[in-house]
Amino acid sequence: MTSIVDSAAHFRKRALEVGLTAPHVDSLVNSGVASLGAFAYSFGQPGQAINDNEFSDWVRANIDVGANIGCVSSAKRLLFEAQTILLASLKELVTSPDASSSRKLPVAEREAKMQALKQKLSGVLVSGTMDPGHTLLDSVTQMYEANQLKYVAPEKCVSRTHELTHAKQPTKVVELEAERLVVKEQDSVPDAQAGSGLLLLEALKRRGLALVFADCITHSTHEKYLQQLFAHLHRDPPPGYSKCTLQQLVAPDKAVWTKLIEDCVKPRRNEAGVLELDTALAHALESYEVSFLLLPMAKQKELPKRPEKRQTAPKEAASGKGKGSRFQPYGKGKGSAGKKGKSMEIRVPKDIRDAGGVAFLPTGEAICFNYNLNGCDQAADGASCSRGLHVCAKCFKAHGLAKHGN
Repeated sequence: MTSIVDSAAHFRKRALEVGLTAPHVDSLVNSGVASLGAFAYSFGQPGQAINDNEFSDWVRANIDVGANIGCVSSAKRLLFEAQTILLASLKELVTSPDASSSRKLPVAEREAKMQALKQKLSGVLVSGTMDPGHTLLDSVTQMYEANQLKYVAPEKCVSRTHELTHAKQPTKVVELEAERLVVKEQDSVPDAQAGSGLLLLEALKRRGLALVFADCITHSTHEKYLQQLFAHLHRDPPPGYSKCTLQQLVAPDKAVWTKLIEDCVKPRRNEAGVLELDTALAHALESYEVSFLLLPMAKQKELPKRPEKRQTAPKEAASGKGKGSRFQPYGKGKGSAGKKGKSMEIRVPKDIRDAGGVAFLPTGEAICFNYNLNGCDQAADGASCSRGLHVCAKCFKAHGLAKHGN
């Protein structure tokens, strides 16, 4: 599918470009010669010289009875190109077998197959955001050529519009090919956005169209798969559980393709002409490994809110001069009648502050710093001493800060 040697669309396009007419090409196709690979062996053998007189007689017998010298020369040129391309393809297959699996789809072949896809799916709009990008089509057709499934993530399922609007300058890379270094241009396309439900659905639909394009699956089967997958978003969860999220759809989708690969499902038709993905895709979605990822998640329990800022202890006005309670910071002013002392901020020890501890409970009760740092023997765990309550300065439970998390 990805080779110009076996592409019928590329053969017709190239034959018209070298000077043959449409009736001439139709004569070859009706005779069973519909690709460059077949045309290379239609007369003689690749690598051998072409006899002019014998080839002229062959053209008049198989292409056009009244063929002139222009028709014969055009056919001879096409035959030479077909034999040269075939020999180069065979050499590449032997010296660089991996290169054939990464070859891009010929332009004429892609256009012909896309037009056939649009005619086949007459009720589906294959344009705009629903038009699969060339990189996506190449990725799926390479998978078909290798006859080995691979997972195509939603962000890699770009549209043709995305490719045109986000195209970057091609970068030059050096590759080892046939025991020599070759400089090639590599196009890079940014990943598509799939953060919302609509964008994710469109990305997976484009992947389905690419699979139908490569004849790996039927369109109705893939649409049914998407409906079953996205139906989990509308399921009502049990009490205490959350509804299924988009992240929970991406993980099962990846698990489905992982299971298909583990089960050795092939993208091509089997010997009976049946597409294995048509039946294996639904079975993989219903498997235990995938269903487990679609279960509702338990809601997180709400933790008691703690004050983010440091609390200040209110200081009552003193009746006269004096230091007041030692637990509170020193106030400012004489504290005479009609004036009140100014409240100041409690200084939390650095060790408690670095650990995320505070000075007061949410109810305003003070916490003993000695109990949290070095221990305090003036009261039991959870009780109160002259400095404050014997509770953790971080979680407010009956233990010191040193035992928090143990």
